[in-house]
This record gives sequence, structure tokens and C-alpha cells, in this order.
Amino acid sequence: MNVILLGAPGSGKGTQSIILNKKFGFLQLSTGEMIRQNIEEKTDLGLRVQSIVNKGGFVNDDIILSMVSKRILMKDCKSGFILDGFPRNVKQAKSFDQILKERKIKINFVIELKVNKESLFERIKNRAFQANEAREDDKDDILENRLKIYEEQTEPLVPYYKDLGLHFEVNGMKNVDEIAENIENIIKIKFKTNKEII
Repeated sequence: MNVILLGAPGSGKGTQSIILNKKFGFLQLSTGEMIRQNIEEKTDLGLRVQSIVNKGGFVNDDIILSMVSKRILMKDCKSGFILDGFPRNVKQAKSFDQILKERKIKINFVIELKVNKESLFERIKNRAFQANEAREDDKDDILENRLKIYEEQTEPLVPYYKDLGLHFEVNGMKNVDEIAENIENIIKIKFKTNKEII
């Protein structure tokens, strides 16, 4: 099973990806983590995107598509994967759909974690406090910019995936366990007759 998790920065996509990985064994693929790893390792890609990320922007579509397309073909993705932070916009989604079609891979769910803006800021501050440090992209002004870009570019994915019959909405204001249970119920209901999944 392959899942896309949608949600604004700080909505809990990473946390729910980890839970899904532990529950079902689907591999968590976070484009944000992929990019941060490249920056830390000072790869060619990392050097190209570091200034963009530090300003709260998003990386070029072609770079992201290439990175994700290669990653999902690796052996550890065969039992299923969870995309956290990709696609970012409808253009990416359409290009990715074409790539998936050519490789005979399907997305089974697009699960959106709905939260409000005020709560996002509190979550980010708590994350920084608990870690005793803030990620560069957790600063207030950068977060504001990331939220604005999300609203303009990523939210249009909701009607796009609704039209494809893949979209499911989960209340991201609940606690972590409740959100995880709601996502699990979606998966079980959708695939209750599919022996390969459940």
C-alpha cells in the first residue's frame, strides 16, 4: 500500500508516518528529510538547495521528482511507502502520476491532516522547546512564509485528489493516538476485503 500524507508544516505528518511504519511496515519517505540529509552531507544537491530551504522556500519540481522517483524503485519500498511532504503542488502531482503509471505503481490513499494556523505555531514552538533548539525552518517568519506557500501551492491538491477518489480527511487537532487510530480505520475500512493489505 502506498500513501500520501498532506498537511501544513507542523501538522504532524512525520509523527503519523512513523506510526504507520511501525503498524504496517510501510516505509516513510520524507522529502524534507532527504533534502536535509543532502545539506548535512554537503552533496551537490544539498549545496544547490540549502539557501532555498533556509528561506522557507521549496525545492525545484524537477529535482524533487527525480529524487522521489528514484527512491520509490528501491527494494525497501516494495512493501509500501508513505510520502511525507510530496507532492507539493498539482504540477508535481500530475507529473508524478504519469511516472507512477509508467512504472505500474498506485497511490492507495491521500490522507490530509487538517489543523488550524494558530495550533501550528504552538506545535512548532513546542517542538523547538522539547528539542532545546529550533530548526532553521521553524523560525516564526520562515514558518509564516512556508504556510503561505502551502496555502497557495499545496492546498489545491485536495480537490485534485478528491476528483481521483483518493482523498481522506482526518482531524489533526486530536491527540496523536486518536489521529493514528482514525488513519488506521480508514485503511482497514478501505481494504477490509483486500487480503494483501490487511
